[in-house]
Amino acid sequence: MTGSLTGPNGAKSASPRYYIKVLGKAIEIINAMGRIRSGARLSDIADACHLDLATALRILHTFERHGWVAKDARTKKFKLLVGSRQYRVGYAQLRRGLPFSDAVTHGLVEAARLALVELLPLDNEFDADKAIEHARWMIREKVDFAIECQRHAKVAPVLADMFAKAHIPTLAIDIPQPGALYFGPNNYTSGLTLGQAAGAFVHKKWQGGLDQVLLLEAFAAGPHPHSRIVGFLEGLQGAVKGRGARRVVRRDGKGTEQDSYRAALKFFREISPRKRVLIAAINDISALGAIRAAKELGREQHTGVVGNDLSPVERVLAEIKDAGSPFIATICTFPEEYGKKILSIILRWLRNEQVPPTTYTETALVVRENVDEFLVRTHLQ
Repeated sequence: MTGSLTGPNGAKSASPRYYIKVLGKAIEIINAMGRIRSGARLSDIADACHLDLATALRILHTFERHGWVAKDARTKKFKLLVGSRQYRVGYAQLRRGLPFSDAVTHGLVEAARLALVELLPLDNEFDADKAIEHARWMIREKVDFAIECQRHAKVAPVLADMFAKAHIPTLAIDIPQPGALYFGPNNYTSGLTLGQAAGAFVHKKWQGGLDQVLLLEAFAAGPHPHSRIVGFLEGLQGAVKGRGARRVVRRDGKGTEQDSYRAALKFFREISPRKRVLIAAINDISALGAIRAAKELGREQHTGVVGNDLSPVERVLAEIKDAGSPFIATICTFPEEYGKKILSIILRWLRNEQVPPTTYTETALVVRENVDEFLVRTHLQ
């Protein structure tokens, strides 16, 4: 054999003489079958790989014996049963460096490695324009599937239209996107659980007395995450009957610690220092910002805070465990487990198997009474 070989990234092989022809043909068949999701006849596979029928059949039979390929007895088509590098999945993460996002990304990278799927990670950086730019890039790269994790509800239909026109299926994490599979928490039920926990806190700590409620939301995220706040109010007002549970102020904490700190600080300075205030934050980063403001003003005894997502796990668990902290409760969504579950859904879709349009994540309430269980689970004790 003469000439030089090139690898998947265009790099020349240093030793063409070591090339194994039959293995190369087998890899070509895998790649060809991956591009034909519905299965392919023997003749189509042979033509696509420039092989004679007998060679293609022997390779396919070998794959079938090892469980990599299945033959449909009715259609006579061969179908690939395992993930392989021919699947290219684009992944636009929420923001690198955010504990929740990093946990999801780490799980996806590991799951893709084990499934032999090529994962193409991008960083949306909390930025709507970045999300659109990254969608364009994934479309140019002709990925087989796109994963979107971004917090701007107004951008979701734009991305949906872009991917639909490119015929690229999509899964949206936490913020729904029209036409995309959804993977994330049931925000309303999470909020309901947190509201009930906050109500129990009010009865135990303040003997049922409550003066005001502050909601630290992320307005740009739209109605879906807001349903968490709706659930919180429903749970709280079902447990606390006084007027204080209905004196509600909404502020935009933007889902960040610094913005939530500033919003809470401004709110505290507008009211009496002895007013008993419950704060529902859109996530735990936001909750930590509110707690910092309460501590700075010496309001810990008159403040109760709930968050959501147990992230960053070390700081949140330490706050909840601290008997002097205003942090009442959070919801754990186990983001470290997102990756393998999401990739399983995507691979099933790519193999033309039925998948549900919505997959809710496992959730668990974290309060002071059970915080040690989570400390053990996360190896932080």
